[in-house]
Amino acid sequence: MGLPQESFGGVLHETARLWRTELDRRLRPLGLSQAKWRALVHISCSDNCTQAELASRLGVEAPTVVGLLDRLAADNLIERRESVHDRRSKTVHLRKDGVALMKPITEMAEKLSQELLRDLTPEEIACSTTVLKRVRDRLLSL
Repeated sequence: MGLPQESFGGVLHETARLWRTELDRRLRPLGLSQAKWRALVHISCSDNCTQAELASRLGVEAPTVVGLLDRLAADNLIERRESVHDRRSKTVHLRKDGVALMKPITEMAEKLSQELLRDLTPEEIACSTTVLKRVRDRLLSL
């Protein structure tokens, strides 16, 4: 099968890392680190996301996400609210400045995606997406 990095998992991991790194480079002029823009994207995609859920989605420990959210709150990008379902937990929400920042994040991410996928046919993209979803779904079911 070749070198480990050339395995399906190795190529997938390296491609995802390089993709995030390039998007990070493009978003840096907006004052966003990879940690910040990834958190904003996850918060924008979910309604009433708790701090614990966000930590899980980002693949970090709860104390790490607390520090990150402190920085985002200091930048006036997010706010925390008491959960209506559980007073012990806080939900995280974009503030007006955070919502406004999602437009350039989305535009830059879409531009990068178009650049990276431009030589692929719609069928190749659809097949690749189907395969990745199946692998993801298997992982989620473990």
